[in-house]
Amino acid sequence: MVGKETVMESKKTTPANLFLYVGLTKEQYGEIKSHMVSRNLQTLRLTSILCFVIAVVFLIVNLITKSGMYFPYAFLAAAGLLILGLQQIPSKSRAFSLFLCYLMMISVFTYAFILSSQKSNIAIPATSIIVFLALFPLTIDDRPVRMCSVVLLFTALYLIYSKVNKTPQAFSLDLTNAITFSLIGMALYIVICRRNVHEIYESHHVDKLQKDVISSLAAVIEERDESTGKHIARTEIYIKKLASEMKKLREYHTVGASYFDDVYRAAPLHDIGKIKVPDQILNKPGKLTPEEYEIIKKHTGYGAEIIEKTMDSIEQSDYFNIARNIALYHHERYDGKGYPTGLKGEEIPLEARMMALSDVYDALTSERVYKKAYSKEEAVRIIKEGRGTQFDPVLTDLFLKALE
Repeated sequence: MVGKETVMESKKTTPANLFLYVGLTKEQYGEIKSHMVSRNLQTLRLTSILCFVIAVVFLIVNLITKSGMYFPYAFLAAAGLLILGLQQIPSKSRAFSLFLCYLMMISVFTYAFILSSQKSNIAIPATSIIVFLALFPLTIDDRPVRMCSVVLLFTALYLIYSKVNKTPQAFSLDLTNAITFSLIGMALYIVICRRNVHEIYESHHVDKLQKDVISSLAAVIEERDESTGKHIARTEIYIKKLASEMKKLREYHTVGASYFDDVYRAAPLHDIGKIKVPDQILNKPGKLTPEEYEIIKKHTGYGAEIIEKTMDSIEQSDYFNIARNIALYHHERYDGKGYPTGLKGEEIPLEARMMALSDVYDALTSERVYKKAYSKEEAVRIIKEGRGTQFDPVLTDLFLKALE
């Protein structure tokens, strides 16, 4: 179905649509911008490291040979190091991430320009530089109208410089090469970018469809379990509050914003396994018997099985692993006395430790068929008592801070 839709969309592609949104609609392009930026940042990190290492090697060689050509390599090394440093700044802004990609591209263009302007190179047609300028944008997926504008701008600036400072023969060759390779580079960019973007969109579309299906199953559970009310919605809110506090600590910066986004989306699935628990046990107004409690405990394993079967085509995705971990391990205890596997401490996945706090707090403060709701103060006291035994101590402190 996805393939047929994509084919139909490609038939409707116009030149304006191609240059603005790579053949997608504005709405479709907006859906995958964050995925493209994430992919570009991975490329940028590698490019920055390579630029720094290569520039340092050439700088050392030129210092040994005393060629006097130091500035271009010192500039490129500094640019690579600067961009690596800027990438360490925590930011949710896609604009900032894309700015870093363009900054690297502009830095490399500037380096090429400086290298071409050295006295020893001043009269030499810079064919290799022009080819490099035209092909470098292939490392970034962005709207063609912007990328082509950048290529044309820097090509024009280089040709102006070549006209002023080089011999007529060198300029003539530069002009021919610039026109040829810039056009070829832009054409290749559009073809490759369109292919990449459509692959990202199709993958995103299938992933979103599967998430919607499994989230609908979670909603069915909430309707079926008369005791929980809006438990799913509330626990998702608590997860978000806890995550907002976690993001303030440097130790959690490495997990990344996409991790927390996946945790938000996976949180509603934590009790999905209850779909296989009989109604008479799920909605029993009194205390459960030991046998009934053992049946209820099986919902964690059932939930993991449902997620595995529903999302088997994306088993290696971060979202799949997070959703499965939350469903399977959210009743584990920090002291190892939980279920189903008795994991202890940080053996329990971070997302499951987050879910445990949100799940228990909402269960305490909500009225159920078998109990009245606790006050917020009483629930906080119970959560504090579970610090280091039932719950992760660091996350407990952050959770309580978020509640304030």
